[in-house]
Amino acid sequence: MKKALLRYTLYLLIPFLALSCTNIMNQEASKPQNGQQVIEAMYRHWDNKWYPNFSFDQKAIFYENDQVSREEVWQEIYSYPSNLHIRFDGFETGNGIIYHQDTLYTFKAGKLQNKQYSIHPLVLLSFDVYFFPPATTISKAHELNFDLSKFTETKWQGHDTYVVGATDLNDNTSNQFWVDKENLYVVRVITNNKGIARDVEMNNYRLIDGNMVATEIIFKNNGKLFLREEYFNISFPKEVDQSWFDPAAFTAANWK
Repeated sequence: MKKALLRYTLYLLIPFLALSCTNIMNQEASKPQNGQQVIEAMYRHWDNKWYPNFSFDQKAIFYENDQVSREEVWQEIYSYPSNLHIRFDGFETGNGIIYHQDTLYTFKAGKLQNKQYSIHPLVLLSFDVYFFPPATTISKAHELNFDLSKFTETKWQGHDTYVVGATDLNDNTSNQFWVDKENLYVVRVITNNKGIARDVEMNNYRLIDGNMVATEIIFKNNGKLFLREEYFNISFPKEVDQSWFDPAAFTAANWK
């Protein structure tokens, strides 16, 4: 009698065990296995949900030898695709930069000082990635020397995280970006330029007006803290004047 009851119980459990195994296998199959799939997952997760325009002020706190050396207040505005305008310490100084379609324009006292081709890795991985077709982001990531075949997982600030561009967690020099596994937004970016490894942390994500925003950004060069940014006066304009990203109109631009 007991054996018959045991067989009957096992018979009833088999479909549930099979379903559970199938669900686990499906989850494993859908989990990203490389950097390309992480980018595709980021795009799918936030498609039509991320904000195309973003305006804010920031306190820029500079450090030397772990001590604050100076503080400034900057004004910034982003607009998809690949548009970023930063004014250093007020519009009246005439100092700032414009990133427009992968070109960097640098201004001092209202005069253009330099123009150069430049893909901004933080703009690409924090904003454009949610709007560009994944193939475009993947192409730009390759151009920035992120090896999308290198992939691992770890914990970052207590959260499960994908690491793209490195497999050794002690590697602090290879180009790599770290993505929160649950929320699929970037939390860390390391780039190496001429022997200087820049390590950028996107911290203190907060829900503001229904949008997730990293409100503190920390920059380190070769492991040494040199800049901390604190965001405030955050808004998400429905409309943005595209002339604000036109280098010829730099001095007239003012979104405040």
